[in-house]
Amino acid sequence: MIDIANLRDLADRLARIDFSAVQRAVLADAASSIRQAVRDALSRPPGDIHDAPWLRTGALRDSIDCENDASGAVIGSNSDVAVDQELGTVRVPPRPFLVPAAAAAAGDVAGQIAAAIAKALAGAVQ
Repeated sequence: MIDIANLRDLADRLARIDFSAVQRAVLADAASSIRQAVRDALSRPPGDIHDAPWLRTGALRDSIDCENDASGAVIGSNSDVAVDQELGTVRVPPRPFLVPAAAAAAGDVAGQIAAAIAKALAGAVQ
């Protein structure tokens, strides 16, 4: 037999979970992880495989940053060089580094989000 009082108590505890805060925190962590993966992709020395831009001055790598709120995250650069490298130009072939890093991290990010939500739910039912 299910005790209605316990169900009401559980419903009250679940209603008090601040999912916005949970989501904001996990998105900040995920965005930071992706930002680091992108920066790592931009750390190849000249002469290495050239499917991503080579590290010359570090300016492109250092321009990679991230922002997030409770509804999403943005990882990118305000550098014109980033656009030219990612998409290519008439003279430079595309050497994407943002999209591949984000795609490679997608599974880990989904797992981080699921784990954060599970932890918040577990805290409510204990």
